[in-house]
Amino acid sequence: MNNLTSFTKSFRGDIVTPQDQDYTQAIARWALNARREAKVVAFVKDAEDVVLAIKYAKDNNMPIAVRGGGHSPAGVSSCEGLVVDLSRHLNGVKIDSEKQLAIVGGGALWETVDKAAIKHSLATVGGTINSVRLVPLTS
Repeated sequence: MNNLTSFTKSFRGDIVTPQDQDYTQAIARWALNARREAKVVAFVKDAEDVVLAIKYAKDNNMPIAVRGGGHSPAGVSSCEGLVVDLSRHLNGVKIDSEKQLAIVGGGALWETVDKAAIKHSLATVGGTINSVRLVPLTS
């Protein structure tokens, strides 16, 4: 699947390339020095989209970066290949008030978590700047 057209047909999220009007916004980052000219930005909707995006990048020998919020001053949320972007579709928050548990999408902002928690008289501990995206922990 090294053809962008066939990748796009199978992909359920949004694909942005340098030819698209929203490309500049898609590659924007919190730290200007972390911005990279991606060949493709894949705004994934689900795990199947992630698999398709990674396969496309591997088939085309492209580096891969994952963007949750784009707050990495080191630039790990950007690359000059394919960016798997969680911010557009995987940014929701669900609160289980009984268990006092938040289920948070990888592209969510602290602001989204705070607002959802407040509705249930809950609060989060995680910083004072709520425009920061959360980053999933990996082992």
